[in-house]
Amino acid sequence: MSFFKDMSDSAINLRQYRGFADQPWRRVISYLLLLVLILGTPVLLSFVFDFNQWVGEFIAEYNENIPDFVLKDGELSMTGEMPLIFEDKSGDMKNVFIIDTSGKTDDSVLDDYDTGVFFSKKEAVAKRSALEKQSFSFSAFKGGEIDKADVEEILSNLKWSGIFIVLFGLIYFFLAKLCTAAVLGFVCLLFSAMQNSGLQYGQAFKITVYALTIPTLFQSLQQIIAPEFALGGCIYYTIALLYLWFAARVIRTKSEEESDKDIIV
Repeated sequence: MSFFKDMSDSAINLRQYRGFADQPWRRVISYLLLLVLILGTPVLLSFVFDFNQWVGEFIAEYNENIPDFVLKDGELSMTGEMPLIFEDKSGDMKNVFIIDTSGKTDDSVLDDYDTGVFFSKKEAVAKRSALEKQSFSFSAFKGGEIDKADVEEILSNLKWSGIFIVLFGLIYFFLAKLCTAAVLGFVCLLFSAMQNSGLQYGQAFKITVYALTIPTLFQSLQQIIAPEFALGGCIYYTIALLYLWFAARVIRTKSEEESDKDIIV
């Protein structure tokens, strides 16, 4: 329950930042961990949903356009008319995916494209640029066998990678927030010096962790609703800096009030 109170206070009760500055480290790190868990998980689940949808569409296209094939004992064999060509143009770039196990063509067909992959009976040739081609021999598959159904199963299993995306994504988000808090902690220290708030770096770091609450909430919503929004990062840091500035200001004011009370007493 204290987490949600701290979350509320960090958003709307700037006077509480004086207390945040003196929170135990365990509570500060736990708060950041829960913040990342609660606000980061929906972002990652949204990404996983889009990723699984893309995998499903890719599998459907694969089943529709790729004829039956078998890669066995270092040789690729495929049914249907050859060569099988899939072209794509992205901007000024011409890309291609070509399969010809009949031997009628070779990797020179890639010369008319910026990038592409050519599959022959015995090897695959990848063209990455006008100056770079790389060959992969199927001889490594000698003694083994893989067919169209096997590839479809492999593609389907990619959907399970969503578990790892969420797990490692949360670890990455947490470490990224720690780094952000460490850097912005110096900014908070600068604001403290400008306003005579008397903060030490450790206190500034703790304040920064709580000041990242609303920016992180905005970041999560932006990633889910409008991931292509170009100014998201600028708004994120602007909100964080505003919280740090006013937090330092409130801490100075509160310190002055406490000092006046001591004098009266």
